[in-house]
Amino acid sequence: MHLKQNGIIPTVSAYGVHVLTATGAALGLWALALVYSGFYKEAFWVLALSVFVDGIDGTLARAVNIDKWGDKIDGSLLDNLVDYLTWTVVPLFWGFAVMHLPVWVLLLCAISSALAFSNKEAKTDDNFFLGFPSYWNIVVFYLFLLNIPDPYASIILLVFAAASLVPIKFIYPSKTPYFKVSTLILGGLYFVQMLLLLYLFDQSPIYLVYSSFIFPVYYFGLSFYINLKEV
Repeated sequence: MHLKQNGIIPTVSAYGVHVLTATGAALGLWALALVYSGFYKEAFWVLALSVFVDGIDGTLARAVNIDKWGDKIDGSLLDNLVDYLTWTVVPLFWGFAVMHLPVWVLLLCAISSALAFSNKEAKTDDNFFLGFPSYWNIVVFYLFLLNIPDPYASIILLVFAAASLVPIKFIYPSKTPYFKVSTLILGGLYFVQMLLLLYLFDQSPIYLVYSSFIFPVYYFGLSFYINLKEV
């Protein structure tokens, strides 16, 4: 009780969450090393682990009141640094190494994401992402699974790169005030499907790949519906 009153336990807990977030950077570097070494499937498994860390650190940060007890580290900046590495740099590098996607296209994607991550309004006060939230892991993985030819893959990447800079709201799945129950249910199903796709990788049956589009279609459909509703 005395330790808690002195703030030792809350402070250790808060900086422990900061360390957890920072492990995402280590995972991103590990994934890059795996890509460089030719372990392409394993690199995506490590990226999946970084996504898991990214999915829980925010909840833990709020639980330990990190803004009060861990205020010497800018948690938002740390999170953006790690996310840019694991959601943008690594998957784009993976796309170059595995699918030989055009470098100039990947560079434009990296630039658009850098601008998006540094946007002060990237996360709105009403819990939306402003612009496509740089889900390059998912985009590149689907391009790989569907074996999309380079010209079409380049167009898809450039469309998403442009979408990251437009002032369109995209839902924050765990915080959306609209259709939250259906979003969480479909999101949970999608999580299971993605785990299966990551495990099976290039041996994934096509029906599993196509059925996994249910949530992305729902995600974009709901996002555009909300934008039209608020016009």
